[in-house]
Amino acid sequence: MTVIVANIIDFIAAFIQVGSGAIKQKAKILVVQIVQLLLQAVSMLLLGGVTGAVSNVLSCWRNYLCYKEKLNAVWKFILIAASVVMTVLLNDQGLLGIIPAAVCAVYIIFMDVKDAVKFKLLVMLSFLPWLVYHFAIKAYVGAAVDAASVITNGITLFVMLKERTARGKS
Repeated sequence: MTVIVANIIDFIAAFIQVGSGAIKQKAKILVVQIVQLLLQAVSMLLLGGVTGAVSNVLSCWRNYLCYKEKLNAVWKFILIAASVVMTVLLNDQGLLGIIPAAVCAVYIIFMDVKDAVKFKLLVMLSFLPWLVYHFAIKAYVGAAVDAASVITNGITLFVMLKERTARGKS
């Protein structure tokens, strides 16, 4: 029953996650992701994915700081350190439990990139390890939506690149 409830919560987060793939503005993506991340954190906690849930909560704070343009090197270090420390303290999933911290660190390092195309690529690629994690903890909706998010972000990235090329030719 817990798996079903967790996947229903994840289903709600899924609509938000997939929809964010069509958003081009960084600030809007970050705000929408906060809601999605909180819902997924609840789902992951229900499924025993503690490190994933912790990573999602830290990601909400990260997105808020980035949205407010206050994400600097000090905050990046604090967030990455918090993710690593919490993973070491709470990980009972072995290598699987390290995935959220690894994705968190990479995302934090590069998320303040100003180029919208590079940011969209980062968002798209960050869904791939989460797909593995979600599937492993039985967050089947999350895994399916991660795959769909890679596709929608990829399509939007293609459109953005096409628009950039067209602007360069005119």
